[in-house]
Amino acid sequence: MTNQGLCKNCGSLITLDDSSENCKCVFCHCVFPKEEAVKLLEDQEDLSFPNEVYEDPDQTVPAVYDEGRYDNELSGNARILEEHEVYEPKENVVAGIVGAMLFALIGGVVWFFMFQIGFVSAVGGLVGVVLANIGYSLFAKRESLKGVIISVLAAIVAIAIACYMCLALDCYNAFQSWYASGEIDYTITFIQAVRGAYRFLAEPEIARSYIFDFALGLFFCAIGACRYVLNAIDDLKRKKKTGE
Repeated sequence: MTNQGLCKNCGSLITLDDSSENCKCVFCHCVFPKEEAVKLLEDQEDLSFPNEVYEDPDQTVPAVYDEGRYDNELSGNARILEEHEVYEPKENVVAGIVGAMLFALIGGVVWFFMFQIGFVSAVGGLVGVVLANIGYSLFAKRESLKGVIISVLAAIVAIAIACYMCLALDCYNAFQSWYASGEIDYTITFIQAVRGAYRFLAEPEIARSYIFDFALGLFFCAIGACRYVLNAIDDLKRKKKTGE
């Protein structure tokens, strides 16, 4: 994919940032989806721009279309417009939290089923944080360092729930086995197992096993979050540098 495009506002050639879905014109500061900039560059026939800058031989009056709005304080042909459309959506944190939690639970389900078939269930931690970040971005309409932190927390919660549900299922199966072999004269339902599974953590050997799995899941969460944290930090640095 090309790393250049045209500004939809003034028609200037701009360089695109691969780490962001939007682009920003350095001449008029217009922010809009970079896909539009690429399309304008690829098809330049009969194009017109609402605030196009063109050559002015005298350089006394800025040659800018916009119903007579001129910016006389800046010199040169590349004049920054006082008004322009900004398409970057505002971050909806509340919706992002909901999206991160919903998608993180999918990672929890992956953990649960992988645990049952004997695979390294901690991979669910990696899946959980990736899905949580996707969910946050979709619902919040933006990516940010705050979103990454929320996504990691959502993944941790989902892993904790999945780990506990695995413990509850093991307790349920144990009671069924004990009842079938005649070791006990009663059994329990799965709901009862969920309510009382935490009591089995009083056994050191059982506690060590599940705590180790949970810690491994957190480690995979950290691995999955690294890329998103670095991208978010780079984005913050870029915005600080450009004054956004």
